[in-house]
Amino acid sequence: MSIKPENIRIEDYTYNLPDERIAKYPIEQRDLSKLLIYNKGKLEKNVFNHIHQYVDSKSTLVFNNTKVIQARLKFFKETGAQIEIFCLEPIEPSDYVIAFQQTEKITWKCIVGNLKKWKDLDLVKII
Repeated sequence: MSIKPENIRIEDYTYNLPDERIAKYPIEQRDLSKLLIYNKGKLEKNVFNHIHQYVDSKSTLVFNNTKVIQARLKFFKETGAQIEIFCLEPIEPSDYVIAFQQTEKITWKCIVGNLKKWKDLDLVKII
């Protein structure tokens, strides 16, 4: 099933995730990192060095080497209204690696939350 970006609602990606629940750095012993197993409708917690208990020799493992970016940008107008911009993908340049190395203008495909309150270009980014 494919969802077109214009049909994505920013509200679908809004949830409470406190900063203290986000790992800032990997643990020293990487093989002891948490492993969440979903099998036949049940969730189980374990550690990564026990993955062999869940994967047989005929299985295929796919490694995800993606990087997390700060794709959700929150801005505030002088009136206090919040404008949220969710970056989906770079358009120009379209290559992610090149886009992240840019120090000049980049064009992104975005979803803008609270767009009706953004009547001018003056926004303040709160870090």
